[in-house]
Amino acid sequence: QGRERTSIRAENYMILRAPDAAGHKLAGQVHDPATRKSRRAARVAEKLRRNRRLWDLAQEAMRDVDPTFASRCTEMAVTYGFVGSPHIDKQNCGPFYGLALGDFEEGTGGVCVECSARVVAVVDTRNRLGRIDGRYPHWVCPYDASKDRFSLIYYETGGKFVTPGPPIFFLPTHCKESDGGVQKDVASTCNE
Repeated sequence: QGRERTSIRAENYMILRAPDAAGHKLAGQVHDPATRKSRRAARVAEKLRRNRRLWDLAQEAMRDVDPTFASRCTEMAVTYGFVGSPHIDKQNCGPFYGLALGDFEEGTGGVCVECSARVVAVVDTRNRLGRIDGRYPHWVCPYDASKDRFSLIYYETGGKFVTPGPPIFFLPTHCKESDGGVQKDVASTCNE
């Protein structure tokens, strides 16, 4: 219960789908009692209705940061206690934004993203939005599991494909470079 994607390690994981906007956002979300797909659309619509205030506030925050992306965002994952192993978001057609909230410690629970075979950037998403291309391997950095960590992941599927890269969209202050299994801090743009 509370885990829509059972392959994901999280105490709760819910996906909300956009109710409106240009073309592809409406695909599969219009209720037609004659088809099985429409029953799924009815469930999706009901879930959004129950969580509409969360969707609206999250979209308002995104519009303040990137109004263009907010208009294209088709889905939002809402998680609690997410512990991520490295994965690639195969259905995304472009980068995503992540926001993490809770009482977990500063400097933990960010998003790690593989910039190259030897460079991993840490994007601090605690109380801030970070933009990452999830089509590169990425995961949630370790954090104290006794602390609360909620996240909102904004993404787009079904839209116009954006060529992958770069994996991160800022100049990081620190990256982790692996040298024979030993991690050390290095200054890098991670855009190799």
